[in-house]
Amino acid sequence: MILELRQVTKAYPVRKRRKGWFNQQAGEQAAVKQVSLELQRGECLGLVGESGSGKSTLARCILGLETLTSGEIWLDHRPIHTGRMKDIHLYKRIQLVAQDSSSSLHPRMTIRDILLEPIRNYFPERKAQALDICLSLLESVGLEADSLEKYPTQLSGGQKQRVCIARALAVEPEIILFDESVANLDTATQSSVLDVLKKVQIERQLSYLFITHDLQSTRPFCDRIAVMYQGEIVEIFKDGDQSLLEHEYTRALFQTLAVEN
Repeated sequence: MILELRQVTKAYPVRKRRKGWFNQQAGEQAAVKQVSLELQRGECLGLVGESGSGKSTLARCILGLETLTSGEIWLDHRPIHTGRMKDIHLYKRIQLVAQDSSSSLHPRMTIRDILLEPIRNYFPERKAQALDICLSLLESVGLEADSLEKYPTQLSGGQKQRVCIARALAVEPEIILFDESVANLDTATQSSVLDVLKKVQIERQLSYLFITHDLQSTRPFCDRIAVMYQGEIVEIFKDGDQSLLEHEYTRALFQTLAVEN
């Protein structure tokens, strides 16, 4: 096991409007409720749920972008939720590929500069080999070498998402979180990007947390699937175990999928 979440809860203050200049705090609303989850080394774990179910909030908690209300997050048997500097450096081992590749890439930077930036920041001793590393990263995600001199606006949506994947790989992570990373792509491009992700995962022995609302794209790609509903993990199963499903929301997802097909 490489990543473990123990009773993770993230709540936000809820304020009640009053007459005058100030609002009164009326309590808290939990976006994530006591989530316990394990990611095995080399596993692709799917996290499926409707919009507003808490998936992205959970990802932000794992990345340290949100302070936990309660609970613990452990990376390779070491805590990363404490806020202590000796624990924070572990976050380099986790990277994110977000949904909107256009906003993730600086429009005035070439692909060369986008890929060089994390290499220079994390591996200054590799300055002489940095360009070769960039070329290797492009090759690993299925992009041609001439992409280095292009700007994000000159690339298609699928190509930009591949650049985001290459940038995440540049710091040699052990875990990559994909937050709706193929949601904006057409079906054919989704399939090709997922093929790249599977290839890279095998080659680099990575662990994936694949967040999506699309059960159809998740099922063949993931080893296990966790279903999130109203901030809670309600079910975890392997594809093919549909007969064992217990939660009504999970059964409804499969019923919807059957109708669409």
